[in-house]
Parts: sequence; C-alpha cells; structure tokens
Amino acid sequence: MLSCMYNKKIHIIITISLYGGNNMPRAITHYLFSQDCFDKLNNNEIKNIIEKNMDVYIFGSQGPNFFTYYNKIPLFSTKNLSVISNLIHMQNINLFFKNMIYYSTDIHCLKQIFNNSNFEEVTISYLCGFFSHYILDKFIHPYIYSLQLKLKEEYKFKKPLSLHKSIETHIDTILLYKFKNLKPYQCKNYTNFKLNQNELLILCDMYKFLLKNVFNKCVSSKDISKCINMFKRTENLLNSSSKIYAQPYLSIKNIICENSQIESMIYLNYKYCINDLLNTSNSLWEDPFTKTTSNKSLLDLYSESIDFYLDLIKSFDLYIKNKATMDDILLKINNNSFFTNQHYKLSYNYKLK
Repeated sequence: MLSCMYNKKIHIIITISLYGGNNMPRAITHYLFSQDCFDKLNNNEIKNIIEKNMDVYIFGSQGPNFFTYYNKIPLFSTKNLSVISNLIHMQNINLFFKNMIYYSTDIHCLKQIFNNSNFEEVTISYLCGFFSHYILDKFIHPYIYSLQLKLKEEYKFKKPLSLHKSIETHIDTILLYKFKNLKPYQCKNYTNFKLNQNELLILCDMYKFLLKNVFNKCVSSKDISKCINMFKRTENLLNSSSKIYAQPYLSIKNIICENSQIESMIYLNYKYCINDLLNTSNSLWEDPFTKTTSNKSLLDLYSESIDFYLDLIKSFDLYIKNKATMDDILLKINNNSFFTNQHYKLSYNYKLK
C-alpha cells in the first residue's frame, strides 16, 4: 500500500549514499538537452509527432523528477512521493521501459478508452522526452559524483546533499548562459508546457500503470497531477520571484525537508566557475563506480548522450514499424541505472559522502 511506502526511506541496493532527490542534471539542463536532441533528429515521422506534441515532449524530458515536488512545505504532509522518483531512477530499469513502451504503443484498447485518436502520439512524444532524461542522467551522473568527491574537502562544512545541489544548480546556470546567453530568470520555456485535460489523464494513467506493474505501488491520479503542478509552480517561483519572497521559502524548506529538490539558494548569475565544473580543461577524473579515468568534459559527455539518444530513437522507430523487437531496445538500455550507468543490481562498497 502507498501509505506504507510514504513513511519509509528507500534502501538502495547499491551501498552508495545517493541522498534522495539528487537528480542531476537539473530541469533547465534537461530542457536544453531535449531541444538539442529534437533538432538533431533525422527521423521525420517521429520528429513530426513530437513537434505536434512539443509540450508533452518537454514535460517528458523532466523524467520522474516531478515526483519530488509534491508540496511546498512537506512538514504538513505524511506523503513522501520523492521515493517514487528514486525507485524509477534506481530499480527495475529495463522492466520500467518495457512497460512504458508497451503502454505507449501496444495496448490498443486504450485509444478507445480515452476516446482520443491522438493517444499514441501523446504517449510516444512523452516517451521520447523521457528517453532524453534517462540518457543524459546516466551519461552525466558518474562525472557529477566524481566532481562532488573532488570538492567535498574544499566545502567540508557543506552537507553532501547541499553540495550536490549547488553543483547541479551552477551547471544549469553555466550551460544556459553558454548555449543561449540567458540567465535562469530569462528562461521560462522549460516550465511553460501546457497539458490539456486529456493529455494529463493519459499521463497520470500511464504512471499508475507503471508504478503498479513495475514496483507494485499505488498512486492516485490526483497525487500525480499535484506533483506536476507543483513542479511548474516551484520552478517558476525559483526563477521568477524576488529574493524577498523566494529566499525565506527556500531556507525554510531546506531545514524541514530531508528530500528537498531545491538547494537553499537562488540561481546566481554565473558565467563561469572557479572550480571548472564543465571540465573544459580536460583534467583527469575517476568514475567512482567503474574506477576508470577519463579526461572528458561535461560537454563531451553531453554530445555522446545526444548520439546515444539518436541511436535509441532509431531502434524505437523500427519497433513501432515492426522491424525490430523490444529486446533490441532493451539491450541498449541494458538495465543501467540513471545514477551509475551500470547495471542497477551491482553493489558498490564506495559511499559518496
């Protein structure tokens, strides 16, 4: 029962202290990546579907992170839906995507149930956006955790969760300025998506189906819808409100909410960072999960993520046309966690503290 789930923390199979809610990259970076993926799509059929349902695609690019925005002040609620986001990020990866693809393309009666000839286009657009979220997460996360370890001594009085969120917030700001020459308060597109009532019903039903079939969890459409709404409201608050209102709100939330998505700071106008968070110097860093070293920059990883996305969408398109199997898609995903880019069942004795 969901009531039981709300009051328990997730104990991750891997023994890494990931600190609930550490979803990197953050919302703006995921939006930018989804747009770059869309621009590079050479599949006109899929691209046309997404173009007609761009708002659904943009929302899909945020993945399951919206579950961490259930309410403004979690102190007044016993529900902790952020555990749902963690489940999706870390457990049953292939099974989750298999069920999402199945729901989107293979349950033909759903089109009649929702009385919507656009049903498949809505679900395909969302899935393509969600793919972009998953791929960027799994390519970037090892670098981010390596960076967190590197900086923990320099910022030893900063809690790991707070440090992690500072890193991701700064990277969001740096990339937005680098790619679009914009400051966060000038970027509204990532929260300006509008879902009509039918689209919202479809997506809520899809998540109810996924959570029940993959994790045996029951979540109401009302709660899912509330998470979506609060994601938009909270992000708009952070980027658009004056510090007079936003800073006290963030400070209070940081104190009372263990799994808060938001660092207690306002986006700053960073054009660069003294810590070279993008690794433009191509310094060596170690993947804390595989123990391999690399000198790739974050932009290198970003570019590789786009290539992987295009390849995965190609397989997905062939599947829709009955020219490929589900296994062809799942082999590429390979049960790799959003956090480690390794099989989700692998154990690590290494703790990120």
